[in-house]
Amino acid sequence: MAKTIKFNLICDGQPVRTIEDLQENFSVEDMLGYFESGLLLRWLKVRDYKDEYKEVSEISTKDDLEIAKKLIKIFNVETDEKEIAKDVYVLQFLKERNQKISKYDSNRLEIDEIVKNYTKEYADLVKEIMDNSDDISRIKANITEIVNNYKPVLQLNYRELFWKMADRDYLLVIMCFLMNSVTRKYYLDAGQPENNEENMDTTIKKDKEKIYEKICSYFEPSADIYKSTADAISSPSASTKGDIVKVLGDNVSVFDGKTDEYWKDLEVKGKKYMILGIGTRDKVRAAGDHNGDLSYDDVNNKFPIVDGIDYMSNSTTSKLMYMEV
Repeated sequence: MAKTIKFNLICDGQPVRTIEDLQENFSVEDMLGYFESGLLLRWLKVRDYKDEYKEVSEISTKDDLEIAKKLIKIFNVETDEKEIAKDVYVLQFLKERNQKISKYDSNRLEIDEIVKNYTKEYADLVKEIMDNSDDISRIKANITEIVNNYKPVLQLNYRELFWKMADRDYLLVIMCFLMNSVTRKYYLDAGQPENNEENMDTTIKKDKEKIYEKICSYFEPSADIYKSTADAISSPSASTKGDIVKVLGDNVSVFDGKTDEYWKDLEVKGKKYMILGIGTRDKVRAAGDHNGDLSYDDVNNKFPIVDGIDYMSNSTTSKLMYMEV
């Protein structure tokens, strides 16, 4: 009998010989590629993983995100579902762009047609953001795609884009733009005096100031922001904070509690968070950063991003609001 020739998969740059290796080095991009090419099934067969072979062979969906979810479940991979969704969306963008590049090369499209398609693709990404304004993974992935490949259009369009999404129903979208290291500068510059260029067009400068004021208005009045949300969430006459919690849903975290002048470890280092607001006498900082204390004036209307969270409060009524970036 001919001997079965075994081979390794390469996931995240590492050789994979066993299911345990696959779990430790799981890569969405690699696994989707191996699934699509049939190499994953061949690997499972030669390695004699009969149960996993059967489950993978029964995957019939063509949707990359659903395939990724099924593979994660089959191989019992511990991972962040939102991050997986974002990675899959980015991969889809790359696949579509490569297909379009190939089409451009083969058809020798004229420059004006390319420009027309380019701006349309940007508009399609914006529309997808607006149509999925409650899907944080898709919003973040679309913003990343815009920044990486459509930045020239965004630089011309970011002010008009903001006023399209200025309604409170699109608050999650706005927060995602503030989380991105590139796009946050477009909308928060007016709140940073050192960034207000003297030679900036007066109309643009005034519009940027209005944009910044609009963003800040979502969190006013500041006294209401830190009150209890129990009634606000269910009442039509919700306070500002209650409205924010309703709109942002599970994407916003709220912590309240007196720490008696001690720092409380809320979130560990290794994940970034955007701070939306704290009480007037509270402090917050990046996890373990003993020289990085941020006060009310450093946080409110500044939306700082920190690595992990330590929090200090001497109030029984004030609240800390933050979002994972």
